[in-house]
Amino acid sequence: MDAAAPPPNRPRRPPHPPPSGRPVTLAPSDGLDELARWAASERVNDAARSRAEQRRHNAAEASEATVASLLARLAESAQPVLVDTVNGNRMRGRITAARLDFCIITAPSGPVMVPTAAIAAVSEAPGPLGNRPTPDPPPFAIETSGATLGEALAALAAERPLVQIAASGRNWRGQLASAGSDVVSVSADPSSADTTTSHIAIAAIDHLVILDR
Repeated sequence: MDAAAPPPNRPRRPPHPPPSGRPVTLAPSDGLDELARWAASERVNDAARSRAEQRRHNAAEASEATVASLLARLAESAQPVLVDTVNGNRMRGRITAARLDFCIITAPSGPVMVPTAAIAAVSEAPGPLGNRPTPDPPPFAIETSGATLGEALAALAAERPLVQIAASGRNWRGQLASAGSDVVSVSADPSSADTTTSHIAIAAIDHLVILDR
């Protein structure tokens, strides 16, 4: 009886990559091709793990985000932005200070104080709008004194600057005469014949532009 023929040579399967973080065992006959395939598989796995970790980090950061924390980050980056308020006003510039309940935007019209509660949206300033230069923020007292809008306005009122206040769909222009815990007083513009003084609730302010100091 003839001896059985030897089985035909079959191509050897490459080793399965072990779980990540565990050493791989290659036989002397595996060759460089198998090692290259395993290394490529590990690179793919590492990239997938990195993306998953970044997604978890982004999700955790997003879950803790607040308007105040967003304004603080933008103040650090000095990135040109568009700020839309709940009353439909839009301001373009750079956020140069972020406090407990308001921020300061350095805009071409002058420094603008915007209550956090009045902010509807913050966007990157697109195209040429975002690249247009804006003046450097002046070193006025409200950037360092007072964490709240009321305290900042009280500090600013000591200088009696010319301001324009937007509130309840109207604009008041004049000298910032005084500020209490929840109300500000604006004297009529010195250049006008009007001598009246208006008292505006701080909670109603949409934004305040400092025109001259």
